[in-house]
Amino acid sequence: MNLGKNNLNKNKIKIAEITLKLLKKKSWDKISLNEILRISKNTDKSVNTKKELLFNLNRYVDFNLKKKIKYIEDSNPKDMLFELIMLRFDILQKHRESFFKLFDFYKSRPQKSLVLIPSFLESMFLVASIANIEINGIKGSLKIKGIFIIYVATYFEWINDDSESLDKTMTALDKNLDKFSKILNYI
Repeated sequence: MNLGKNNLNKNKIKIAEITLKLLKKKSWDKISLNEILRISKNTDKSVNTKKELLFNLNRYVDFNLKKKIKYIEDSNPKDMLFELIMLRFDILQKHRESFFKLFDFYKSRPQKSLVLIPSFLESMFLVASIANIEINGIKGSLKIKGIFIIYVATYFEWINDDSESLDKTMTALDKNLDKFSKILNYI
């Protein structure tokens, strides 16, 4: 399994961390790309737009997910999906305030959030690959999109889950995975 596609270099990691720190202090629309690049002292020009900053943040979450997969027990795909998606939420939880600021910005501009879908599908491809889910062909494409829908639906629950244990998020994810499993049986 090739999980290297989402590897980040030190500059991109630094850019993601600075972006998350700035988001604690400011809303997304008040942060400029130049400000982040200046603070990071980035000279490699690998991130050239705010859209690329968002992609970089998503890849940063994937990067951290890949670092933590050694702690996940190999089991059936549904249980693996549950563990992997919850691990993503654990990573988001560490930067909850920053991701809330992004959510607040995009919830009133949903059309602008559409550009993020390819990056999230890439992340769902990574999650499916780690969970040993067959993702080839039309059925595989439907599985990736289904995992994406599960992730987005559970994300909305995470937004409203103020518990440290993320019980509401886990319950929602479990229900969403059950629904998805039933749908897959008909495909």
